[in-house]
Amino acid sequence: MRKTVLVPVEHRFCDAHIARDGSQEEATDTLTLGHRTWDLCPDHRASFARYLVDALGSGVADADESEPKPDAVLVVAEPVAVAEPSSVVTECEPDDVSEEAGGSEPVMPSVMLAGEVPGYDWESARDALRNAGYAVVGRADDSTVLLILGEGGERNGHKLKDAAERGLPVMDVRTPGRFKSAVLSGDFVGGDPLPEPAKVGQSGMSDRERNRVIRAWARENGWPNLPVQGRVPMQVRHAYELAHQGTPEGKAAAA
Repeated sequence: MRKTVLVPVEHRFCDAHIARDGSQEEATDTLTLGHRTWDLCPDHRASFARYLVDALGSGVADADESEPKPDAVLVVAEPVAVAEPSSVVTECEPDDVSEEAGGSEPVMPSVMLAGEVPGYDWESARDALRNAGYAVVGRADDSTVLLILGEGGERNGHKLKDAAERGLPVMDVRTPGRFKSAVLSGDFVGGDPLPEPAKVGQSGMSDRERNRVIRAWARENGWPNLPVQGRVPMQVRHAYELAHQGTPEGKAAAA
């Protein structure tokens, strides 16, 4: 006669699984610290063991520890060849060197414009010269290549003197249409005679002529946008008179 005896079987579950998500994973090891004990599965045993090793050191292994320890492997990095710095310096060809690098910038040719150009106001005449590739200057320098003589230009004594001292060619544009033809062709060529500076006495200068002289002086001395017609502003007249104090009217007109 057989008799069945029921023997209760105790199951231990990993405390780490229960604490994490309530799952039941059979425990195989027990971790005891002081009066506290935790049942752990193999995975959590290894995790806690690594944590303790990192925190406290390797410790003393149990005599019956049967898990093989991996052999220590020394990894030696292969030396990487480093290229020696080249001693060859790349030189620029002469054509690659810009003028700025050489310190010599091209100088734009300049012209002096004395007097009024028929058919042009003060600013448009100068714009036409700039568009043709010339800088417009009030006094001649090493870049000045031409004196353009307009109406009343003989009164600009300093420009005539500069042209005479430097031997600059003169282009007389007092004839209507000549300046326009030069603008259209882009060819400003001298060859006309240089006039003598005009000498006008105070009694021989009309108000109209005097205003014209003041306008010409003002446009070259701080009032470039002064209208060609209308009354000359009082501050311009005052500045002109201060600049020519002690100078006879005829010399002031020539200057």
